[in-house]
Amino acid sequence: MDFFRKQTALFLIIFAGCMLTVSCSESRVVQCTKFTAIVTKGNGFIDTKKDRNDPGTTKNLAKDLNQIAKELDALRLTDTNLKQIQQQSVKSFRDLGQALGDIGKAVEVANRASTSIEGREQIQKAQNDFFRAKQQAKQAAANQDALTEKLINYCK
Repeated sequence: MDFFRKQTALFLIIFAGCMLTVSCSESRVVQCTKFTAIVTKGNGFIDTKKDRNDPGTTKNLAKDLNQIAKELDALRLTDTNLKQIQQQSVKSFRDLGQALGDIGKAVEVANRASTSIEGREQIQKAQNDFFRAKQQAKQAAANQDALTEKLINYCK
């Protein structure tokens, strides 16, 4: 009889642990909702600040996108497909933030350059940096657009 009580108690403890684990893990719908909310916030930053050409706004947008990357990275997802999209989205937002930061710096350097020969060299370097960063930003934005579409299709 004592053996039977120990087995029953052990079974109940294991069963309760399993139920607690299952009930505490978030469903795919909840994970999709959280993930989509962060991506939407990041895309909103881009939409509201993309047409401003001043370096301060561009650098602030870069900071905002890096913060979005951190928020995405902090998500604890259990769905393997969402994890894959998450990792790629974190990289895209970081790359886009880095490129926009570089664009802001290049514009600042060009604006501060003097009209001397050294200033012209600074402007030329800033222009090269600007075009390189612009290409990186375009690529990162295209990647993020594709990932956003993938996320939306997966979370339908």
